[in-house]
Amino acid sequence: RNVISLEELQSFVSHLSSSRDTGNLTLDDHIYVSFDEDIPRSELAVSLPLLHGSLGQLFPLDYFFENQVALEAPISMQACLDLSGLASGAKDKAILKGIGYSKKEYENMSSLYGMKWIDVFKTFPSLSKRINLDFLLCNMKMNHPRSYSIASCKDIVGSELHMVVGRFIYSRGGSKIEVGVCSNFLTSVEPGDKICFKLDRVVSFHHPLDPSCPIIFICTGTGFAPIRGLLQKRMYLQSRGEKLGPAYLIFGSRSSSEGLFHDEIMDLQNQSIITKVYFCYSREKGMKREYTMDKLKSKSVGQILSPILEDPNTHIFICGSANMAEGCKDALIELSTQDCFDAITKDGRLHCDVFGALCSKKSNIKRHQSYRLTDLVDDELDDLADLPDLDFPELGKFRSAKFR
Repeated sequence: RNVISLEELQSFVSHLSSSRDTGNLTLDDHIYVSFDEDIPRSELAVSLPLLHGSLGQLFPLDYFFENQVALEAPISMQACLDLSGLASGAKDKAILKGIGYSKKEYENMSSLYGMKWIDVFKTFPSLSKRINLDFLLCNMKMNHPRSYSIASCKDIVGSELHMVVGRFIYSRGGSKIEVGVCSNFLTSVEPGDKICFKLDRVVSFHHPLDPSCPIIFICTGTGFAPIRGLLQKRMYLQSRGEKLGPAYLIFGSRSSSEGLFHDEIMDLQNQSIITKVYFCYSREKGMKREYTMDKLKSKSVGQILSPILEDPNTHIFICGSANMAEGCKDALIELSTQDCFDAITKDGRLHCDVFGALCSKKSNIKRHQSYRLTDLVDDELDDLADLPDLDFPELGKFRSAKFR
């Protein structure tokens, strides 16, 4: 759900063009989406996912813009070109055409203004009453679900469901600060607020059936979430009198001052739920940067984990960014052998819950497993004035989408 005030939503909707005679659109209005062109649904799902996901449905506009549309997503370069054909002001038209053609200008504009759809009428005032709903359906993104790992075990917490969410704050290079859509929403909810969600089962990411199996846990930051659930499972198994095998945790974070679950982790070590925990910090003041892969390669840790890796019953859980996971797997291979690591992977004893894209750095891992994976300054305007004077046609075959 978009974390946008009703006032902002109403303002956005009021700037949209409408064929009705009764004035501006309001959040109380409804739309019904149909599409008459002879285009396979499978092709429509790829090229126009928002339109495809809205077909045959009747939406109140408030629900449509709060839940269905990614209002805080950036306007694409192609959409900027299309919008330049709709802008009534010469200045807006020139800027939109320029950033539609130039990736550098687009990135500069994004760093200054964010280029979010919710701000399109503030950034380009001459687009007011020039954009209609069918244009949005053909150019905006769908507000897709975000996945978060469960940080609890129902045998311990009952009907509760625990999550670990870090509010994503970033900048595109300028002074404007951006926040993640879902992480900002989740860290802003109040007790009693209702949240729509669904549970997805991941059969490959569970505690070993044999609780005596040795386990190596590796995580960074909020990647501790699924491992926390597994550690609570070990608490439950211990409470039933089960014999637990050794479990080692390598936990990486920026600094000890973050204190993320530190006390809870130490309590688990004192209860022998964790055999030994190793903390490493990448931004600890006065200390050399140390990442999880560095900790794995250290002599003290390597001496302990090397024989554990040779055990045919050992399971490994890696949770965090994709690049961190790749680095840790390389380090684990150095502690054992490629054949040993391949056996762990092929036997289904390597469990990864990672996020993000891999960088181009080549890894020597054989991948058998899958993952869950307003204005510009005058000189810039002068540059834009030199662009070729091209025509921008209307949406053509996509104009037959009907709304009421």
